[in-house]
Parts: sequence; C-alpha cells; structure tokens
Amino acid sequence: MQLLKFELYKIFNQKMVYITFLFLLLFSTGFTFDSSTQAERDLYKEWEGPLPEAKVELAEKENARLNEIIDKRVEEGKEGQILTDTEILRSGIYEQIAFIKGSERQLKETYKTLDQENKYNSELGKSMIQKVDLSYFSYNKGPSEMIDYASFYSVLLTGCMLLIGLSATYTQEYSSGVDHYILSSRKGKETLLTSKIIASLIYAAVVVLVWEIFNLVWNGIKYGFEGWSTPIQHMFKYYFSPYSFTMLEFHLVQLCLHLFAAFAFAMLIILVSSLCKNSLLSFFINAVIFAVPFFVVETMNFPSWLEDMFSFSFIYIMKVEFLFDHFKTINVWGAPLLYPIVGLLWVIIISTVILLVTNKVIKNKEVTV
Repeated sequence: MQLLKFELYKIFNQKMVYITFLFLLLFSTGFTFDSSTQAERDLYKEWEGPLPEAKVELAEKENARLNEIIDKRVEEGKEGQILTDTEILRSGIYEQIAFIKGSERQLKETYKTLDQENKYNSELGKSMIQKVDLSYFSYNKGPSEMIDYASFYSVLLTGCMLLIGLSATYTQEYSSGVDHYILSSRKGKETLLTSKIIASLIYAAVVVLVWEIFNLVWNGIKYGFEGWSTPIQHMFKYYFSPYSFTMLEFHLVQLCLHLFAAFAFAMLIILVSSLCKNSLLSFFINAVIFAVPFFVVETMNFPSWLEDMFSFSFIYIMKVEFLFDHFKTINVWGAPLLYPIVGLLWVIIISTVILLVTNKVIKNKEVTV
C-alpha cells in the first residue's frame, strides 16, 4: 500500500498532467456556448410520444407547407433569413421524424436482405432487428451530444492524459538511479510492478471519470438531460445500427468499453516505459502505437478487412462507434461473433499478454551502470 500511494503521488504530482487536462477540456468546448432554448424544447414536447402513421403524415404535410412558404418568399424576393426561428425549429422536428422513419425502413430492408441471403449470421441479425423499436419520439439533444463527446473528445483526452501521465513510469527510475534498488530483488521487482500497474489503472479511471463528469455537466447545462430513453438510431451515426439500445444503455456500454481499452493502453505504456531508458522515447513510441491506426484507416485506401484489423486498436475501441454502427460479425467456426464482443475479448487478451510480457521483462531486468 505504501508503494501504491507513492506511485499515485508520482503520477498525480506532475503539473503537466493538470495543465494539459485543463487545456484539453477547454478545447473540447470549442470555446463557444451554443445551447438549446426553452422554446425549442416546448416545440418538441408538442410532438413527443409514439409515432403512428397519422403523426408521420402530419409531419410530412407540415414540412411540405414550410417548403411552399420558402418558395413563395424566395419568389417575392425576400432577403435575409427566409424562415422565422420557430419555423426553423419546426422544420428540424419534421426532418428528425422523417429521419427516424427512414432508419426504420432501412432496418426492414436489412432484415429482408438477411432473410434472403441466409448466411451464418442471418438469424442473429434478424433477431436483433426485431427487438429495435423506433416508434417513440422526443427531444434528445443532450444525450446525443454526450454520446458524441464520448466518441470524439474523450479519445483525445484519455489518450493524451495516459501518454503524459504514464510514459515516464519506469524511465524516471532509470534516470534517477533508483533502479539500482528496485531491481535488486525479485520480490522488489514484482511488488513495484504491481503497484505501478494498479496506480496506472486508478489514474486511467480517474481521467475517464473526470471528463465524463465534465461531459454530463457541460452538455447537460447546454441541452438538458431529456431523451435518454430514445433509441440510438435517432442519431445519424447509428442510422443503420441493429442494436436495441436506448441512449442511456448505449452510453453506459460506451463508457465501459472505453475504460477497458484505456486500461489496456495504460498497461502497454508501462511495458514500453520498462524497455526505454528515455522518457521522451517512451512517449514517442506509445504515441505512435496509439495514433498510427487512425491515420491508416482515415487516410489510406486499404481493403475493408485490413481496415477492420486496424480498427481493433486502442484508439478505435476507445472511440467505440465502429463496433455498433452496423451489423458486423466475425465467423468463428460457423458461429457469428458480434464486433462489440470481439472488441471486448481482444482488449482482455491483449491486456493479459501485455501483463505477462511486462512481468517477464521486469523479472529479467538487470541493474545497469
């Protein structure tokens, strides 16, 4: 426990950790404060609830009427904003309802395709789609923004904070000469390694917890907390998703997968740090491992199967999005394994391998002059 406290002290005593975290949090705000209004929420209240065909048809008629108003005002040569603020908000509601119905139709088409193909994963896909219910409509700007934050800014926050806070985990021992003491006995090596790993996991959990609190407070103040019970298909990114998650359920899953990936990356940083004598080199190697898959997937034109391999990397599993945006499985001896399960299993396997390799490296480590 004393070693653990000391390792935690060394991590959290770094001023750069706080400076960087504060800057990244400010950066994640976009240095702006756009927010919804009570008038917007009240308009959504008028349409909140189930979406029977009668309500959908009414939305289509109202949207067509607004388009006629636009055409008429353009013909009259009206300058400036064509629609009033209220009309713009209503137009957004009608488009959102049309978007939801489009997602519903798309899932039905996917169901028909799976039924006709009759592949190894067809039955699983059909059973998942049958559970999706998109019939309820409500205002969900707050949850949507919180999920988006946890898919984008959180990756930057977690990645940078782990790199800055943990890259010198072992290198600082070498540079200070303390390695002469910690590498002098097997028990000392193993005990110190355990304390460093536990401290790094606690640090990773604190980082995720703090940005999540900021995420909830910041976006909650701007857009409110209504709409957590709406399906994730109400978001553009998950238009084709066959998962029957509400936004609340998905966000909890999202956080768990992000945290597991953060734990695995934290342990990798410790491994690299144990192999490096220089903190800057340790930081650079870990940063390359973290960032390269993103540039490969986003900037290079590789076959989809190769891109998927790079997608099962720390940065993309932390991002979570690609695991749930479509119906994707891996064929395991004729049985379908969903991408989220594959991602979780991969994180567990890679974490175990990293832990065993790090333990082996530290046990065989010798004191150098």
